[in-house]
Amino acid sequence: MIGPRQILHRRNAIDSIRKMTRTMEMISTTRYKYYFNRWIAAKEYHDALARTGYLLVTSPKLHDHPLLKENSSGRSAIIAIGSNRGLCGSYNSYIYQAMKVHIDKAKNSGKKLEIYAPDRRLVGLLNYHNITPAKIYDMDEMPTDEQIDEITDEFLDQYMSGKLDNLGIVYMRYYSVGSQRPQTLTIMPLTELIDDLTTRATVIWPWTLSVEDFYFSPSVTEIIESLARMIIHSSIQSCFMDAILSEHVARMIAMKNATENAEEMIKELSAEYNRSRQSQITRELLDIISGAEAIQ
Repeated sequence: MIGPRQILHRRNAIDSIRKMTRTMEMISTTRYKYYFNRWIAAKEYHDALARTGYLLVTSPKLHDHPLLKENSSGRSAIIAIGSNRGLCGSYNSYIYQAMKVHIDKAKNSGKKLEIYAPDRRLVGLLNYHNITPAKIYDMDEMPTDEQIDEITDEFLDQYMSGKLDNLGIVYMRYYSVGSQRPQTLTIMPLTELIDDLTTRATVIWPWTLSVEDFYFSPSVTEIIESLARMIIHSSIQSCFMDAILSEHVARMIAMKNATENAEEMIKELSAEYNRSRQSQITRELLDIISGAEAIQ
């Protein structure tokens, strides 16, 4: 049986861990609130782009544009967004399982699939499973517009030149504090992306309208590529925002559970310390009494 001193040292060590996990929970809570406000503020902008994109893909005059056609190069790409830091539960494992579906599908169909990823914790998990990303992006927790533009331009040019069949993003989609799920958003072909975005849009569009009901300057054919870049940029940005929100929620929950477990262990060790200390005092008193009786 360990003595009171050892129990006290163990309790102090666990108390230090409790303070650390509690601090990390508070930090993730603060950052979650910050990104959540940005997420809410951007919803109307994303919805507006989705409705504008719907006009493009439903116009019969624009179907010959390279962005609205399907390619057959046999090459696909996936951008996998993992957690920026650790201590967020099984976050990266869920992303990997979602990726594995695409990897197995590409093998079965005999197509080439390239994996792209930010330089985050997921890269280590990919290396563990002998998966080497085609490119690793060095970017901030929430990528800047310039960093997202780099990704957008790279894959948009590849698709327009016919070198890429489709591009998807595997990420943790944020629904609410109590619900986040790994999903894949198809970025290209553009028609599939817009179909998904219009389904997610919170404002219902008057579907009876078409491109011909609007006046565009310059012409809609001339602005379609610029508009497509805006829609793709917005979608990639939205995926990163969802991933960050989901990561901080996962860390909040993991750290909250760790803090509660540490507090429970501290209570148990405190009770054990009191029992051990009481037993030690009782033994000391018995020794004193026995010594006094022996003297008599």
